[in-house]
Amino acid sequence: MSDRRIELILQQLQQLPTLPAVALKVLEVTQDEGSSAKEVVELISADPVLTARILQLVHRADSGVRGEVNTVERAVVLLGFDAVRSGVLAVSVFQSFSGDKQAGSPHFKREEFWTHCIAVACCAELLAEAIANGRRGSDTVSPQEAFVCGLLHDVGKVALDVALPKSYDKVIEAADLLRGNIADVERTVVGLDHMVVGKRLAEQWKLPATLRDCIWLHGQSPEALPSSVRNPLLVNLITLADLIVREHHIGYSGNYTFPVPRTALINAVGVSEDVVRDVQQRLIAHVEPRAKALGLGEARSAELYQSALEQANRELGRVGDQLAAKNRRLQIRAKFFDALAQFQGELRPDAPPQMVLQAIAQTAVTALQVSPVAAFSTLPSQELAEVVLLDQSGDVLATSVIDCPPRLSRPLTGEGPVLSTGAELEWLLGDVSPRLSGDQRYWMALEAEGACIGGVVWGARTGEGQRLSPQAQELMALAGGWSLALRTAQIREESRTLAEQLAETNRKLQSAQSELLRGRTLVSVGEMAAGAAHEMNNPLAVISGRSQLLASQLSDPKLKHAATSVFEQSHRLSQIITDLMDFAKPQPPKPVSTDLSELVGRALHDAKMLTEPADRRIEVTLSEVPPVVVDPDQMKAALVEVIDNALQASDAHSGQITIHAAYDSYSGRVVLSVTDNGCGMDEQTLKRAFDPFFSSKPAGRRRGLGLAKALRWVESSGGSIRLESRPNAGTRAMVLLPAAWPGEGRESQRRKVADA
Repeated sequence: MSDRRIELILQQLQQLPTLPAVALKVLEVTQDEGSSAKEVVELISADPVLTARILQLVHRADSGVRGEVNTVERAVVLLGFDAVRSGVLAVSVFQSFSGDKQAGSPHFKREEFWTHCIAVACCAELLAEAIANGRRGSDTVSPQEAFVCGLLHDVGKVALDVALPKSYDKVIEAADLLRGNIADVERTVVGLDHMVVGKRLAEQWKLPATLRDCIWLHGQSPEALPSSVRNPLLVNLITLADLIVREHHIGYSGNYTFPVPRTALINAVGVSEDVVRDVQQRLIAHVEPRAKALGLGEARSAELYQSALEQANRELGRVGDQLAAKNRRLQIRAKFFDALAQFQGELRPDAPPQMVLQAIAQTAVTALQVSPVAAFSTLPSQELAEVVLLDQSGDVLATSVIDCPPRLSRPLTGEGPVLSTGAELEWLLGDVSPRLSGDQRYWMALEAEGACIGGVVWGARTGEGQRLSPQAQELMALAGGWSLALRTAQIREESRTLAEQLAETNRKLQSAQSELLRGRTLVSVGEMAAGAAHEMNNPLAVISGRSQLLASQLSDPKLKHAATSVFEQSHRLSQIITDLMDFAKPQPPKPVSTDLSELVGRALHDAKMLTEPADRRIEVTLSEVPPVVVDPDQMKAALVEVIDNALQASDAHSGQITIHAAYDSYSGRVVLSVTDNGCGMDEQTLKRAFDPFFSSKPAGRRRGLGLAKALRWVESSGGSIRLESRPNAGTRAMVLLPAAWPGEGRESQRRKVADA
């Protein structure tokens, strides 16, 4: 499509005005060395308009001709074939595109454009004359040829304006707005630039090759010219002349850039800075007669100076406005960067999120020039947000922690980073909005890893987004700095929390490992008890039966006593095995709601039956506690073991035992404590107090299953036992029992205990 468009454009060039037949014939004759002046005179005399322009060229102020010249024959003799050929070509081309001044683009200043072209032509002519005066030989340029090349170097622009007026109007408008190279805009809008169009038009008109090269390649740097260029000196000279004229703002070219360095062109042409300055001083005086001779109008030198000065002033004013705008922009950026630097400089590396939020809010007050400002922090994994509200002086108005959605939705696109608050912040506005100023609420989201981690909220009038839109880039940079600092503090806080959770998990793991080891021990005891019962029951039955039979048949008291002793010890051994089986595989509990005071009374009675309380003082204080959900029989047996231990550990005459109960509403448990002032336990004994078969009593006094069985029974009902003891300072046993849930039936309570 692009190639097809270019071909269509080039086809339209064929419909452009052609050079008059007289001009083409004059060009042909003047290029033939065998032609005579008479032929040239006859051709020019046949066109009255061409005749008048040639006579005007002879009488221009800089031609050096004195006196009246009234005939074409005299003009041709005075000017010479080269000058006549150049004059005819210039006049013909100028007339071809100057007929209808209303046609073409409204933005293309046709008269100012030709003024620019004539100024380039005069500048090129003056430079060529300076080169010719300073050199001898073939390394020179014909001033007349330089003039024509300068006049037609931008002919492609006027050709595009005539062929594609609507498209070229957009080109001129964009070039004036962007202040760039018009050729770049032409390639974007039209598809090809005026250099290519001018080259194709020169080929269509069959103009000389050197002229085509200048139209096509002017504006390029000397080292970039292709090796096939017939006269690179002439091309560089036209580029230098165009640069000088545009620097002095003479006429209109539509090109505002200077890509080729002036020094490189001066060196390529081979002139000095003094020569260039001399040409610049003489340029305006040469433009006036040439413009008049070509029919441009009364272009007086004073008017040209005034026009160039006005255009230069406009350009300086535009540059000044740009510099002022850039300066304002830099001041804004400096303000934001200073605020960001101060924010980062005052923030401690280990600052917690709340301190970071205070710094963010303080920076927002300064940078956004609003107050009060609320800054909040939230994590995607949490449903709480930490909020800090600051006033203009930086004082904290309020800090709070409020509920928020588990994952905030990312903000929708809006006017830059400043967004109007919507449904996504309803959870926050109810808490902070009454303290904010203005009638509208705005916010900036702080994001990290694709999620919203916080934000800055403030109140203002309608249009806050438009007010801050020119500072969008700076606000985004500021928000990026805020987000980085806040996320760093959040990660540090998360790491601290994770470390604490890890420590708690390790503690629970150690406890679980202890419980697992105890469970394995119980399994081993159960297996051992089951094996012992299986292997020992039959022999014990034989021993028990035979010893009983033997005791009944013996008459000797000693022998009879011995047989009876064998029978009693075998019975005792059988009871030990039974106790082991009960410990390893206790009966499933049948928890029911039980009155604790009644349970403690029964247990205390049975414990006194096992150990004579003597003079020990026993104090029971049971406050208002709810019933407990336990197996009454198993729990009574467990409490008997605990109370019995306290009785045995304390002195028979000075011992003191306290039984106290209280309710913990937070955990839903009843805590029953049994405290004695007895001998206590050392650390090693305390660690092994619940181990099966462990006892600090002398061998043969106890089996070491009392506390182990008590813990087993308490745990089966969903409770637990804790011991606190020190040597010679007594022991406290705390039995934690599940309390009855109000309003629930017995079966529901039983299921809860079973699940526990």
